[in-house]
This record gives sequence, C-alpha cells and structure tokens, in this order.
Amino acid sequence: MELSAVLSDKQKKLEAIISRETRAAVACSGGVDSTLLLKFTHDILGHDNTIAVFAETPLLPPGEAKAAREVVNSVGSRLLNVSLNPLVWPEFIKNPQARCYLCKKKIYQTFLEKLAELQFSTLMDGTNLDDLSDFRPGLKALRELNVKTPLADAGLTKDEIRQLSRDLNLPNWDKLSSSCLATRIATGEQISEEKLELIKKCENFLEELDFWGCRVRITNDSAVIEVLEDDIKRFAEQGTRVAVYNKFNNFNIKKVFLNVCGRKGICS
Repeated sequence: MELSAVLSDKQKKLEAIISRETRAAVACSGGVDSTLLLKFTHDILGHDNTIAVFAETPLLPPGEAKAAREVVNSVGSRLLNVSLNPLVWPEFIKNPQARCYLCKKKIYQTFLEKLAELQFSTLMDGTNLDDLSDFRPGLKALRELNVKTPLADAGLTKDEIRQLSRDLNLPNWDKLSSSCLATRIATGEQISEEKLELIKKCENFLEELDFWGCRVRITNDSAVIEVLEDDIKRFAEQGTRVAVYNKFNNFNIKKVFLNVCGRKGICS
C-alpha cells in the first residue's frame, strides 16, 4: 500500500530521530508499537548497535513472553531478557493509583542498569501519539529516566503504526493491544499471585470460546468482562452467558457483569 504524504513525512521524521543515536536499546513488549520501533532502529543503527530488552514478570498474560521473543527474532535483533517479580515490591502490591508509575520506573531503572553493562546508554520506548492523550501514569517515569519515545515524537498514531507495520510485513501488525494483568484489579485492592492466576483462568476460558482480546476485571467476588465490540452480540447469547457464569462460579466468582461498551478492535 502506498503511504500518504503525511505518513511518509512522519516515517522520515522517525528515521531522522533514530539516526541521531549511535547505539540504542528498545523496550520491546512484543506489541505492534515497540516492534515497529525495533524494526526501524535495527535497520538504521545496525545489528551491533541495537538491542531489544524485555521484562519477564508474573504480570504477563499467558503467551506474551513467547510472542515477544518471536517478534524480536523476526526482526533479527538481539534480545536482553530481564526477569523481575513486582509481587515482592511492597509499594506495588498495595496497588495505589500510582502503581503503573512505580512499576514502570523500577522496571526501566533495572533496564538501564543492565544495559549500561553492555555499553548502551539510550533506551527507547514504543509510546505513540495517542498514548499522550490517555491516562498513562507510566509516562512520568519515562520522562524522569530520560527514556526516548521516537514514535510519539514523530507524531505517529496507533493506526499509522499499524499501517507501517503491515507494509513492512511485520507479523504482529494486527495484534490487539495487551496490558499487564495488574490493570484488571481495582485500584486500592491488594495485588496477589492468587488474583493474577484467577484472572488468567477467566481470560483463558473466554479465549477458548473465541473471545480474543478480552479483559476480566476482578473486585471482591465480582467480575466485569470486556469483549470486543463485534463480539458483544455473540456473548449475549443465552448458551454463552450460562457457560461463562457457570465456569466463573466454579472459580468462586459470584457476580458476573458485561461491560456493554466493549473494547475497540484494531481498526477502531
């Protein structure tokens, strides 16, 4: 697909931003944003001057670590895998409103320490232009640590990133947005391994019913389910509702709700 003049200009701006660096690491989650950033960085700076860095934690949805390794491999970049456990951080498990900021800062501080040992001083993140207008406490950590955000600086939106990724034949151009499992637990409710495992079981069951990209938010003995907008009608069928309620009831969840707004698909 031929790029529009606007998108072509943004791509050139992205390339110019990356070209200012001699060596750079890219925090790669395996999502479409960080994969595109890694691809451009690897192509521009070269293999020896580029490295992806990934945080493997108990907060990841099942399969995310494997998916991240696969996309990094598809780009051809080296990968620094950093294992961390936020469940041992007292300030994190209390789940305050600043949880995302506290977690992001600790993870990226660890990245920078590990990368310094490999003579990498520049860390880049896949934040895009749309993210800047959302409520994202973690952005404060990026600013404090001088983590660079080339996609946002180039003015690239999520839809534009998907178009560039598709044109470059990146394998995850249409991957639905993902987030850590701690986001499913209401602010102020303590985060525990048991709750995370419960969320995994619930979301795995919904995926078995082909509700991909779902979210299950837990509070006390209740669950609020979010499915894609296009899946709401199918979820509302009696057989599906009964099956979901019975399975969640087996998990000791007594009340099950559906968020009727639904989640946006990749083209929304």
